[in-house]
Amino acid sequence: MVETLKPDICVIGAGSGGLSVAAVKAKVILIERHQMGGDCLNYGCVPSKALIAAGKHAQSMRDAPKFGVHGKEPDVDFQQVHDHVQGVIETIAPMDSVERFEALGVTVIQEPGRFKDKKTVIAGKYEIKARRFVIATGSAPFVPPIPGLDEVDFDTNETVFNHTSDPGRMIIIGGGPIGMEMAQAHQRLGADVTVVEGFKALGKDDPELAAIVLDKIREDGVKILEMTKVVKVEKGAGNEIIVHVETAEGTDTVTGDRLLVATGRKATMD
Repeated sequence: MVETLKPDICVIGAGSGGLSVAAVKAKVILIERHQMGGDCLNYGCVPSKALIAAGKHAQSMRDAPKFGVHGKEPDVDFQQVHDHVQGVIETIAPMDSVERFEALGVTVIQEPGRFKDKKTVIAGKYEIKARRFVIATGSAPFVPPIPGLDEVDFDTNETVFNHTSDPGRMIIIGGGPIGMEMAQAHQRLGADVTVVEGFKALGKDDPELAAIVLDKIREDGVKILEMTKVVKVEKGAGNEIIVHVETAEGTDTVTGDRLLVATGRKATMD
């Protein structure tokens, strides 16, 4: 049986934007089909910065001899790094939880939402007729139609934080902010990282500032292949991944053990 609700505001999406709106002093219904906190808490800002922090500590050990402090190459336990990242997520999660927002007076519906018409949303057993609707469904990883990509195991930002072992040779397709921050963090944690970018790395950012960042990332050991088009991906021996690329000089291959696709975002509207 359908139950009709008539709030002041209906928010679709419980990520950063949706939660900010839902916290207002009004009669609010919040619809979220997946995880409270959205991308930022679960796959974006929070886990990425936690991983970067771990990489920073590892790098500080390598940089210590500059200050007269001598030691050894850091011994990175990827299970503990994973647990650290998950621990940070779990620490913040209560602030974005169903329980907290229900305590604020928000009605949380954990179901997919769809518009029946321009004034009505259906979510589970509810029909919602709100004075105002806020669509805050965010975005998801865009995975380009690269030949062979669907035949190999690859990560996006939604899965890259799940690993508990050394990535070894890591290939990252995409030199935007996500690709570059993951490249530096994993390189500092002991991986051998190659970034493949079809145009300029950090190409949407201020060129002078981007150059400073890219110089530092290269100093850390990341190989950045710019103006390099990925034409095909294939599975090699064992778990090896082979990325075929094309440059102005001709064709080449990049071989690795783990692949991260960081080729931008697409709006979540389905």
